[in-house]
Amino acid sequence: MNDKQTVTRLLMNRDRFSDMKTDSPGQRPDALDGEVILALDRFALTVNNITYAAFGDALHYWDFFPTGVEGWGLLPVWGYADVVDSGVDGIDVGQRFFGYYPTATHLTVHPGKSGSESFRDEAPHRRELPAVYNWYQRTDENPLHDDATEPLNAIFRPLFVTAYGLADFLAQNDFFGAERVVLSSASSRTGYAVAFCIDQLKAIETIGLTSAEHRKFVDGLGLYASALTYDDLEDLEADRSTVYVDVAGNVDVQKRIHRHLGDKLVYDAALGAAHRHEPPQAPDDLPGPEPKFFFAPDWVAQRQADWGTAGFEQRIGQATVRFFDYVRGNQLIDVRQQQGLDAARDIIGEMLDGKTDPAVGHVVRLRGS
Repeated sequence: MNDKQTVTRLLMNRDRFSDMKTDSPGQRPDALDGEVILALDRFALTVNNITYAAFGDALHYWDFFPTGVEGWGLLPVWGYADVVDSGVDGIDVGQRFFGYYPTATHLTVHPGKSGSESFRDEAPHRRELPAVYNWYQRTDENPLHDDATEPLNAIFRPLFVTAYGLADFLAQNDFFGAERVVLSSASSRTGYAVAFCIDQLKAIETIGLTSAEHRKFVDGLGLYASALTYDDLEDLEADRSTVYVDVAGNVDVQKRIHRHLGDKLVYDAALGAAHRHEPPQAPDDLPGPEPKFFFAPDWVAQRQADWGTAGFEQRIGQATVRFFDYVRGNQLIDVRQQQGLDAARDIIGEMLDGKTDPAVGHVVRLRGS
């Protein structure tokens, strides 16, 4: 592929996510002094990306990659890109970096704080945004990195940090005295990653809530003491102190949980919006504890301060290896790779329509094949 190519972007209507279009704002620029041009090669698309859109305004996800087109945004994705031009000493053409990218063929970054293994984008518009999204990790000389594991990292790594963080937060607070955890969207990768991490940190009963069509998949995960469909939610015994982990972002389910468990519900951790395309708003008359949104970047910043950056990376790395071993050993995911931004648009459309198979992982390539 010719690296001096036209930049192509997949734009999303910020008010109507199903409305997407590609555009080409011009030729790929040359790197100025202090700049690096990255060409996106491989990225994953998961329900987590839909959450970025749903919370795009509230949590400033649209602000990372400005489009210059009123009302249109670039959906953030996690993946791998190669340096195709550099005006920064120590960052060379051909190096490969894992990080946070727009749905576009190229990204210009302004590396500030850097080392041999990573750098932080100091572009002015990103300086006030959560730092966890601004770091890019070099992979081409990492002995633990290979082409075979890139799809799993692209699919799971971002959500796994959130999952591990929530589990660690709950464990740090002794699960608020609860005897069990009830988790919605139990079939989702974020959901079962949370269940896995909880199991690693504490022996506590975890119950998964899921749709009828995904019940068999959830039962087969081996991560939940039991699973209930949403229709059977009220069959849950209401006599035990419970933490609710709200991955689904379904206000109706949330309301039923609060009303069914009453004062036995000790904490409601709101994690995402897997079943909605807008941030959920808790009802004014919701009984029990007020839902608390878990914002992973704040947890990352706190734990990096507690453990140091190296200590944080070591703990996350070790936990990720254990999780990947579990995923592969139990054949939990079928990775399907497609080519081009048009394929990305189709996959996003399926996710917006709710046509997601929890056993399928979508990866898009733009440069390789």
